[in-house]
Formats: sequence, C-alpha cells, structure tokens
Amino acid sequence: MRGVFFLSFVFPKFCVSCGSLDFFSEIMAVCKSCAKQNYLPQKQILNQKQTNPPSDRFVFYDQTFHLQKRGSFEKSLFQSLKFENERLLSEYFCLGHRTILKFLKDDPPDLIALVPSSPKSSPRPYHASDALLKKWKKLWKIRRDTNLRKISADKQSSLGFENRFFHAKKAFEFTKSDRIMEGLHVLIVDDIFTTGATVNEIARLYKQAGVRKVTCVVLLLSGGD
Repeated sequence: MRGVFFLSFVFPKFCVSCGSLDFFSEIMAVCKSCAKQNYLPQKQILNQKQTNPPSDRFVFYDQTFHLQKRGSFEKSLFQSLKFENERLLSEYFCLGHRTILKFLKDDPPDLIALVPSSPKSSPRPYHASDALLKKWKKLWKIRRDTNLRKISADKQSSLGFENRFFHAKKAFEFTKSDRIMEGLHVLIVDDIFTTGATVNEIARLYKQAGVRKVTCVVLLLSGGD
C-alpha cells in the first residue's frame, strides 16, 4: 500500500478530461468533478433482457447488458483507453458493474469468456475489458474459458455494417473441439457493442457446442457512426 502512495506522489495521475488531480483521478483517471458531471446511474441499466429465446433465428445470444452508453465524453475516454494506453480508465467504465448481478443471480454463469481482440497468442495485448472480467471472475469464482481465439487479423472498426457480419463468420474458432459444454451458461465480456456481429458469432459457436444460454456484457453501447 505504501508503494501505491509513493507512486502516486512521484507519478501523480491527472484527470484525462480536465487535468485535475484528486483521489478519483488516481484510481480511474477521471476526477470526481468530471465523473459527477458526466456519469449517470441511468447508464448502468439493462440494454436488452430477454427471458425467452430470441425470436430472430439469426440472433444467438440470450441477453445483453451494457454499463455505459457512448456520448462525446465517453467516446473521448474510450479512445484514450484503447489507443493511448490509459488503462486506469477501464475502472471508470466498470462503474456500476454490480448492478447487473441482480439480473443474473437466479441463473449465474458457469463460464466466463473475454472476446479476443487479436490473433496473436503471446504476448497477449491489453484488452479494455480485462478489468471487468477480473472483477466478475472473482465475484462468482467461475472458470475462464481460454479456448476461444481470433483467427482474423482484420479490424471490425474498418468494416461497414453488413461486412462486419460476414467478417465475424470467419473470425473466431475454438482451440479445442472436444470440450463438454452441454447445458452451461456462458458470460461473454467485450469492450463495445456496435452492431453485435462479434458477440453474436461467438454466441453461435457456443450454442453450436451445446451451451444452454449466452449472456453478453459490454463496457460501452454504441449506436455506430
């Protein structure tokens, strides 16, 4: 603990938005004033909850949740998190993660998986959703599935709406095909939901493997550009 205070003294972490320094900026790179002004509890609410299987036969996830919606403030912070290595911002985007637990308490997940962001296996690049995955893995004490991998080097962000779905079809696979997945509830964690192509394809792979239910949780809900 002393080491943390020493590092804060020597390398203070200022708010990435306004440049202020306080306790909040030290732990999540956003000061209390900016967080209070921009973060609303309403943004923690459920994006989509489906108690029954989706009516669309091409939708394979059963329910999705988001922690925040993308506005200009969130967009700026998210870009800093993903492209400027401001890793503390992941704590800001995890705010309110416990509110979703009440929707899952009657049917908690058996397995948790992080959407792979790169086909590289080692060293694994930093993922914006790492913090959220670690928090929930600890809360539920459930196993993480590391058998999901990305086999395409293409970026979804560079593709149009329809092409995202075509790309996703060939972008992921399991490293092992003989696993027992029958009847499990899988929780998929990702950083952003734009079209849903990525999480939908991963959900399809899990359902094909015998999974009973797939829940998706993302840090940020985006309506696309």
